[in-house]
Amino acid sequence: MANARINHVIHGLFQRRTSQLSPEEVGRFYDNFVIACVDIVPIINEPSGRKILLGLRHEEPKTWWTIGRGMVPGESPYETASRALSEEFGITGTGHDRFKLLCINSSVFSHRRQPPEQNGRHCLTIVFALEVKELEIERLVSKKYKEVAWFDVQESSVLDPTIRMVALAVQDI
Repeated sequence: MANARINHVIHGLFQRRTSQLSPEEVGRFYDNFVIACVDIVPIINEPSGRKILLGLRHEEPKTWWTIGRGMVPGESPYETASRALSEEFGITGTGHDRFKLLCINSSVFSHRRQPPEQNGRHCLTIVFALEVKELEIERLVSKKYKEVAWFDVQESSVLDPTIRMVALAVQDI
């Protein structure tokens, strides 16, 4: 995907609108639509190999996972990635040129937080790699994850199947 490009075009005059949905309305939405998300995989290069930063999630899937956010209508994937860095780590001013398209994951989860919980949800996630220096990302400001940790790309292959696919993509860049 090294030469892949993400195009973002707004046709006409678009105004972002926000409204609060009840948990039941969100549940009906999840029953009928696929959610668009953007995740970031911070990468450090060490003499022993590459490491990726993952977060241990509070909610499903309750495992080590890539760090990101859902897209907001009208927002480009790069804008979502920048917002995720700000909301998760307090990092602002990251240029879009630092985000490298890594892969696109389609993940189906058997459970969700909103009723009916057993209906699950489906997410399509654009995953960006972000090469960093180890101290550049050292603290988590979000409550979405219990903790974050660096994983060797090789050892991350024992984690969730989605993370194994991300680790393989990291090896290819």
